[in-house]
Amino acid sequence: MPGTSNRADLLGQLGEHIIDSFRYLQREVTVPREGLIHVTRSEADIMRILMEEPGTTVTEIARTFGQHKSNTSTRIAALVEKGLAKKVSAVDDGREVRVYPTQAALDNLAGYRHVWAQQLDGLSTQDEERLTVAVAVMSELAEGLAAKSRDPLESAGK
Repeated sequence: MPGTSNRADLLGQLGEHIIDSFRYLQREVTVPREGLIHVTRSEADIMRILMEEPGTTVTEIARTFGQHKSNTSTRIAALVEKGLAKKVSAVDDGREVRVYPTQAALDNLAGYRHVWAQQLDGLSTQDEERLTVAVAVMSELAEGLAAKSRDPLESAGK
């Protein structure tokens, strides 16, 4: 029947709409804007990891994206140069480098949230209560996907 969907259908549609929306919203961080630091798409991918898991190693970031460590290091160096990331040697092993977002990165994200709000304003007729539910659902899904990706057995489907 038209208009009826089961949970799997709804989650599949939600995933599709996330992907469709993402490409438009991600583009905003690649455009120079006054008062904000723009990044490349690859740098934006790394920044999302750093915001989610501050202190991630360069190796872990490279593995997440299936990149060579040298390519990831180059992108992280660019983020450090822009003031968005900082590298810190691990206390127990000076050879291991952990990467953290800076305060400038947190401020930059807040600025881009404002840009995204402007982009989305007027596109939905939902009230604050329904938007709050949507944010809660999206947050739960994002956290679940992140946790699943950190668990090698879970990611392999075992």
